[in-house]
Amino acid sequence: MARKKTIAQSIRWWWSTRVLGFWRVKLSGAVKRKLAAPADTIVFNRDAAPMPKAKKGGITVILTAYRRAEYLAEQITALRNQTVPPDEIWVWSNRSEDQLLDVSALADRVVVSNTNFLFWGRFALASLVRTEFVAFFDDDILPQPRWFENCLNTIEAGHDGILGGSGVLLPAEGGYSSKNKAGWNGAQNSDVTEVDLVGHAWFMRKSYVRYMWIEEPEYWDNGEDIHLSYMALKHGGIKTLVPPHPEADQSLWCCRPDFGKAVGRLKVATYQTQDHRGTRSAIVDKYRADGWKIVSCR
Repeated sequence: MARKKTIAQSIRWWWSTRVLGFWRVKLSGAVKRKLAAPADTIVFNRDAAPMPKAKKGGITVILTAYRRAEYLAEQITALRNQTVPPDEIWVWSNRSEDQLLDVSALADRVVVSNTNFLFWGRFALASLVRTEFVAFFDDDILPQPRWFENCLNTIEAGHDGILGGSGVLLPAEGGYSSKNKAGWNGAQNSDVTEVDLVGHAWFMRKSYVRYMWIEEPEYWDNGEDIHLSYMALKHGGIKTLVPPHPEADQSLWCCRPDFGKAVGRLKVATYQTQDHRGTRSAIVDKYRADGWKIVSCR
């Protein structure tokens, strides 16, 4: 049984925690804040509104700002002008050698990181959205005005899954190749096309994001698109699909082609890094050995 404090012990406790603690902790913190240099303080142009309650329906978009942030305003304008506009647009700002830009005036919510989490940060952030659907876009994608309408109609027609606008059908002989594609930069089909993986842009139920984290990625520097599609198929039976991209109606497309081709070829593009294809081939072969039945082998 705990022994009761004496009056003297109680006074010492009060003096140590209430009086000395006030000077040591509260006043010390206030002085440090007062003396902090302006460069040590992050100031946003605009604060976000309080987080809303979770809802059925609705779309949250998550963008990534890295070294092509000059296109962010145009991308956000295209998203706001969708026939089914998103509820909110969030920006994950990765650290780069460039100066971090404050984009809080453009987006509904901004997360600024002093670490470059590459393409993974946005998928981790998606667990916090309050809408039923979440969409992701690389910074070289400019969606056409009916893209979200296209995705929702695809799901309503019974083609639920990991949706995207640039799908890849892997070669039967193994390894990675993006020669056989479907979507805005591949075969422009008028029907839904099942593929092995999609890149550049994703649209899915928020509940599907959890498949990304069931298993550790094979590599952290590449292959998030491969990992997501395989994990969703393996653990949830969730297929990866490209909604219709009819040649005669680009308003349904995931990306305006002249924008995607021009910005996507800049030197900062991930595919231009050393051993990009070799790493992706290693990921594909590892997952196929694990049991991944790609479309061409079914």
